[in-house]
Amino acid sequence: MTAEEYRKMLDTDFADVELEELTDISVIQIDRGLPLEQRKQQYLKKVGNPYLVRVGSMKVKVRFTGGISFNEAFENMLLSV
Repeated sequence: MTAEEYRKMLDTDFADVELEELTDISVIQIDRGLPLEQRKQQYLKKVGNPYLVRVGSMKVKVRFTGGISFNEAFENMLLSV
């Protein structure tokens, strides 16, 4: 996926997406036995837009702060799943 595609996903607004269109990440299962790169791919394939998801009946917009890159934050998240 290109940086432009990630930027487009990041810029998606709550108002542009219905709750039912979002993936409920509380039910996603990732194979922890896979190497990190494969877990990333598995998560992205299942969730679609990693910046705008839902947890149950709540929309969640994901933003990363603190000076770390998306890749670092994403890897930290996957390592904790």
